Amino acid sequence: MDDRADHDMLALELHRVFSHSRERVFDAWRRPDALMAWMGPSAAVNATEVDMDFREGGAYRIAFDDGSGRLRRVRGRYLTIDRPKRLAFTWIWSEASPADEVETTVVLDFVEHPRGTQLHLRHLRFASAEERQRHEAGWSGTLDKLAGHLAHERG
Repeated sequence: MDDRADHDMLALELHRVFSHSRERVFDAWRRPDALMAWMGPSAAVNATEVDMDFREGGAYRIAFDDGSGRLRRVRGRYLTIDRPKRLAFTWIWSEASPADEVETTVVLDFVEHPRGTQLHLRHLRFASAEERQRHEAGWSGTLDKLAGHLAHERG
């Protein structure tokens, strides 16, 4: 098996049920003010800047403050926007050297569930098992923050 095939196989998959409609869960991903309220892997890491052109082919950029004032930036393009069923986008961390930047893909499926909405998150094409593991922890914390945001947001 070649390195490219190994790279393509490194993916993570998470599932979470939210007690809200698919539209409400989906919409938390499409508004900059909403993303700033919950995007980030922990209470100590928060989105401080969100720029988005929410349309297929449109770009987004998010800056995260890690609590020390150091900013970490991610960017990408929207691949699929099918409200309230699916959202897919590329995910690229800005690195000191552009040669170190790896484009991955995030696919979110919003499925009706007896208790509201089940979110299926798939993050594909990691360069290493370590990166996959870091993103699994990050997305788990981020989905926890999304749940808290949805519980307290008026909607």
